[in-house]
Amino acid sequence: MRSKDLIDLADDPNLISGIYNYCDRWCERCAFSGRCLLYVTEKADEDNDPASRDINNEAFWHKLASIYAETKEMISEWAEENGVDLSPSVLAEAEEQNDRKRAQTRNHPLAKAAEEYAFTVNQWFENEFKHVEVFSDTSAGSNESIDQADDANDYLEVIRWYQFLIAVKLMRGISSRVEEEEYGDEEWRDSDGSAKVALIAIDRSISAWKLLGKLRSENADSIRKLLLDLEKLRLHAEREFPTARDFIRPGFDEISLDILQ
Repeated sequence: MRSKDLIDLADDPNLISGIYNYCDRWCERCAFSGRCLLYVTEKADEDNDPASRDINNEAFWHKLASIYAETKEMISEWAEENGVDLSPSVLAEAEEQNDRKRAQTRNHPLAKAAEEYAFTVNQWFENEFKHVEVFSDTSAGSNESIDQADDANDYLEVIRWYQFLIAVKLMRGISSRVEEEEYGDEEWRDSDGSAKVALIAIDRSISAWKLLGKLRSENADSIRKLLLDLEKLRLHAEREFPTARDFIRPGFDEISLDILQ
């Protein structure tokens, strides 16, 4: 997609400005995907050529190169319009600052706790979930067993989807808060928005683990440990971002005029 086409698309009044900044990227389950610039752009860039999605095919690399060229053009135009210096020396200094901020963020106790949870989930699946095939084949069995298998797959999907996203969003919140404190930006708390997404992901993960535990009583002890870890993580996150729950995310937390009409 050319930069001009992207700009024209961004002016579409049906799109919700900035909605993609505070979502969980689960587009298939989002009621607002059709009103999201990021989702619409990705769909516009899709093609029906399987070769363009095959990393071993020349078409894949050709498409990647074209996207890079278009993106580079768009960035250059934006930088020129806004007086941003993209010279090597300025970029090198900015990269050093970013490295320091990333290190500071990753070393934050909340970020470490979130990462620890994510890797603990991996270990749980390796050590505890020995019979995943039970839920992968629902072609045989009673209606009750098939329903339980479908439910379990749903819970597992939720757990897996949010497993690493919690840490990613919390780290973004921590990083954004540093910048807000540095530049005195109190009007728009991106840190709270990112933390809210993480908190919602924690809430949903807790529910999924709880429901999965009812179906897998043999794993009750290990699931109880994960629930405890998530509850500690939730309390820690709410202490770090006490106003995050009140953040109004574009689209998600706003009253839709379409509904009122």
